[in-house]
Amino acid sequence: MLVHEVKFQTIFFCGFFQAAVEISCEPCVRRYVRLIFMDKAVVSTSPTSDGKAAIDSFHQFAGIKWLREKPVKKFDDAQWLLIQKAEEEKLLQVTIKLPQKVMDQLIDDCNGRYLSIGVSKYAQLWNEQRSLILKDALFAFLLPSMEKEARSLLTSRAKNRLLWEYGKVFWNKVSVGPYQRKESDISMDDEAAPRVMACCWGPGKPATTFVMLDSSGEVLDVLYAGSLTLRSQHASDQQRKKNDQQRVLKFMTDHQPHVVVLGAVHLSCTKLKDDIYEVNNYKLIHESWCFLQINLESDAVTCWCTQLIHYIFILPYRVIEWLSFTHEQKFLASAALNIAELDATRC
Repeated sequence: MLVHEVKFQTIFFCGFFQAAVEISCEPCVRRYVRLIFMDKAVVSTSPTSDGKAAIDSFHQFAGIKWLREKPVKKFDDAQWLLIQKAEEEKLLQVTIKLPQKVMDQLIDDCNGRYLSIGVSKYAQLWNEQRSLILKDALFAFLLPSMEKEARSLLTSRAKNRLLWEYGKVFWNKVSVGPYQRKESDISMDDEAAPRVMACCWGPGKPATTFVMLDSSGEVLDVLYAGSLTLRSQHASDQQRKKNDQQRVLKFMTDHQPHVVVLGAVHLSCTKLKDDIYEVNNYKLIHESWCFLQINLESDAVTCWCTQLIHYIFILPYRVIEWLSFTHEQKFLASAALNIAELDATRC
């Protein structure tokens, strides 16, 4: 009798499980639950023990440390990507669920459509089992599936929004007019296209490299300045840096570039920009300055102009293809960076 009872319970359990799976796979049921979940689901966050110690008021995750039931449909920016990153770093616990009132209403609606309207004893006993089957279908299959879909939707929406915002700012940068040489710099026998000098930062092996091209794209000269970006205060290092500064100064003075392009993907490239600026502060160049600055961190182009060096473009290496240079300027800038890249770290 005991063996038969165990077999009966096993068959009974398997039947209930199969019924819950079939309900959760029914397209019309999934559609109904999905509509409610995507419209009513909320996101809550709370810090883990590591998060409580790491996230202070100045941390990048400070604004998402405590979120209480923010609706999924209210995420219209890239905030979800921060939440996702904090969760991956195990600093936040993230829950996506239906509010309790909505959950109760959903269960009542499902019971009304699935339970029997019979009032007999056996009908009531079967309704109790049907109610358990419905809860199993909802909590074990449907709601976890809906949570995965919501996470995927939030990630896709946040990435698209971020790309749109980046593209808008980037377009404002690259849609500016091409570089125009001053009339005072153009003589009767001057080149049709500007002379271009390109710089690529290197950690030392290979070293920071400067390449000079003429208006025809021919290589005029190559300079290696591995000590230009040294930050050490040691006397010997400072002397080596000063020597490289003098060499770079002579290099630019001899070749008189119109445009200087600096491939800038590594963080050290911003320091290289400062070092070039320091070189140009020497009184040996020219005294008249016109300083223009566009935030490099917010996308990309910083330029100086002097009588010697009219523009220094600091930009990601591949961006040259989309900048509003003339065809000749695009060719020269790309060629110079390609040559510099052969001897310096790829930016």
